[in-house]
Amino acid sequence: MKESQIYQEQIDTLSGQIKTEFEGMDAGLLYKRPGPSINTPGFLYWHILRIWDLDLNHIVKGESADGDAWHRGDYGSKSGYNPDGAGLDRLPGMGLGYSDAEVDNVSVSLDHLHEYHDQLMAETGAYLASASDDDLRAEINRPGRPAMTAAQRMQHLIGHSYGHLGDIRFAKGILGHTDATYPKQ
Repeated sequence: MKESQIYQEQIDTLSGQIKTEFEGMDAGLLYKRPGPSINTPGFLYWHILRIWDLDLNHIVKGESADGDAWHRGDYGSKSGYNPDGAGLDRLPGMGLGYSDAEVDNVSVSLDHLHEYHDQLMAETGAYLASASDDDLRAEINRPGRPAMTAAQRMQHLIGHSYGHLGDIRFAKGILGHTDATYPKQ
């Protein structure tokens, strides 16, 4: 089995688990804070997707900030939210370094989040289908940044997303929304 197939299997499983967390969720809970300065489930979902976009499109494929899936998919216009310039200077609106006010400004509908998610899945699948093991292990040229490989970014994408999947489950639990992965009573 090729290394890319292993990453694809892990990302397919991860993707299904993320979408399951939002099945049947009341739109009113999507951006409700479970407590002061605790991120909302919707913000966390959006952040997972933005970092996924960073890993795949900016780092692995070398796309410019406006050449990522968010911008190519015109999600700023579709959702009414433009992340450009928010958060840390070095990253184009990914949810890192956001103030509470910046977090509260993120209100992308679940339909648009799922559409963005589906676009990232398709682009990830296309990349992995064409990537050899050597491609995944080749060092990515990022002047002024630590050396890394595409495989390391796929591992980051998976690990980062699972970490925030736990955050989503925590936030939903505080809000009284049961875990979708628990057996039905």
